[in-house]
Amino acid sequence: MARKIPVLGRFLGAPALYAMAYGEIGSSLYYALGITAVYALSLTPAVFLAAGVIFALTAAAYAEGAATIPEPGGASTFARRAFNDLVGFIAGWATVLDYVISISLAALFLPHYVLGAIGHDTLSADQNELLAVLLILVVTAARIARRTNVYMATVVLAVLDLVVQAGLGLMGLMLLFNWTTLTNNIDLGTKPTWNSLAFALPIAMIGFTGLEKVTGLVGVAKRPEKSVPDSIRSSVFTVILVYAAVATAAISAFPSHRAPSAPAGYASELTTRWLDAPMLGLATAVGNEFGSTAATAARFIVGVTASLILLLAITTSFSGAGRLSVAMGERLELPGRFAKRNRRSLQPTFALLGVGLLASASVIVAALFQGEEILSLASIYSFGILIAFGLANASIVWLRITEPDMPRPFMMHGNVWIRGRLIPVTAVAGAVTAFAAWVIALGTHPGARDVGVLWMIVGLGVYTMVRVRAGVPLMERYEPGAPPPEEAIELPSGPIVVPLEEPGELAEEVMATACRLATETGAPVVAVSAIYVPVQDPLDTELPERDRAVAEVQEMARSLASDYGIEFRGVVVRTRNPGRAIVDAVIDQDATLIVIGSPEKRRLAVNRQEAFFGRTVDFVLRKAPCRVIVTHFPSEEAVEAAHAVPVP
Repeated sequence: MARKIPVLGRFLGAPALYAMAYGEIGSSLYYALGITAVYALSLTPAVFLAAGVIFALTAAAYAEGAATIPEPGGASTFARRAFNDLVGFIAGWATVLDYVISISLAALFLPHYVLGAIGHDTLSADQNELLAVLLILVVTAARIARRTNVYMATVVLAVLDLVVQAGLGLMGLMLLFNWTTLTNNIDLGTKPTWNSLAFALPIAMIGFTGLEKVTGLVGVAKRPEKSVPDSIRSSVFTVILVYAAVATAAISAFPSHRAPSAPAGYASELTTRWLDAPMLGLATAVGNEFGSTAATAARFIVGVTASLILLLAITTSFSGAGRLSVAMGERLELPGRFAKRNRRSLQPTFALLGVGLLASASVIVAALFQGEEILSLASIYSFGILIAFGLANASIVWLRITEPDMPRPFMMHGNVWIRGRLIPVTAVAGAVTAFAAWVIALGTHPGARDVGVLWMIVGLGVYTMVRVRAGVPLMERYEPGAPPPEEAIELPSGPIVVPLEEPGELAEEVMATACRLATETGAPVVAVSAIYVPVQDPLDTELPERDRAVAEVQEMARSLASDYGIEFRGVVVRTRNPGRAIVDAVIDQDATLIVIGSPEKRRLAVNRQEAFFGRTVDFVLRKAPCRVIVTHFPSEEAVEAAHAVPVP
């Protein structure tokens, strides 16, 4: 039986979204700085600015798209609405690749920052890759096993990240910047070469991740039509400024020198010694201006911040991939199992498992390119992100043409009237520049050209198989069945009582529903388990099997409440009348709502209500002094019969 799994409510405002957006985007600086500098050398700040222009243009498109179509999916959702499901799938599948590579890169760099924070940087490539795979698998298992509520942690760490990165960039400019040294290290066409610059631009795009994750939060944002665009615009502006400052300071601290074996013919300590932890290198250089003790302290602060933010980036990448998988699975772009949420984690188990395994495989495959593991992954990432960026911009332009009257709470600036349509010049420029950068990536990066193209071919094969099996044309816009209308009622703010009888799916489902409601009101959840004792037996009769079942279901309820971060109270009562025990608990706890499950049971009943709900539920409905929500489950026979009927 298909059951609706509770999802998150809207609770994030613009300041929280801004912090989260900066944290998501800024996390990639911890590895993008060194990778980009390998080829861009002293022009790294300029290359970051060029990539930042593409990113800023695209961010405006994402802001308008998220406000106009407040649904998870990002570029996939925009392209699907503007063109068709096939184009939407291409954008979504490219974004899935980005999530996979983002997880792999963060996992590869995190051990270096952890060791750097404590003053140890001796880690072989094999050891690092093994640790990265183990980390990915552990996070995968954790995300599948339980819901990870990291929203507040994201906000706190993002603020810390902003302070650390901006402070490091500012201090670096004040203490290390030397215009003469910087210009003397630039000889355009030679140091770096034009080929190196062309190679560096797509690589630099890895420094600008996170747009998809931020737009994926529209479902939990307060007033998403305003808060999401505001947070995107402000965070992108901040990121570009911080990146330029940090890159300039780092290049000033580590000037290039001739190195024939280096990819660009030149190298620096930033691209050799500190390649695996470039921000630690800058922290050391800044700290050394005050002495070795300050350098050690700076390394520790940056190392701890980087480790936490990279771990958070891995976790949120799983969340972003899960939301995107649900959106694509519900629209027959991926197999339906990738859209099925787990009742405990509120995420699709198969999607999380698939992303975790793919990220682990990416690390293992990259290890085959000895000495170029990171660069190979970065080039593959550029392939996917530039497809998503290009289609996002193109979608906004096309929607302006085909649906000019669509309500748009936010419209990007820079528009011109052409044949009665208001065309966004910025989106046109974003689409063109993203496409040009993508062509450069294909021409200069074997990883993007080979792995990226293979990824798209495999994805299109999966998409075609799903559509053919469902009997839906490849380009048709498929809409899932509309959910039943929700009654607009105000939830009571008092404790919520949840009667729990036996451990199992029904108990988990009912408890998850109660927890979801409790997150809306901040109320505690009271799990009531009644141990029924027949009249002919004393109340203190030992019932070991029943005691074990109650202990198990209470522990499940306590664990689930902990996952949701809400107050839990457990009540166990030995009684002759379970219904009366539940009602009494409601009165004792001053509860304002009961959430109770009702499996269909074959039994003799005195009336129709009792036959449908069961004797205990019928009693609660008649005697409860508060509102009651009943979740009805059919019998196993009914479920099997329903599954036996083919769905048209």
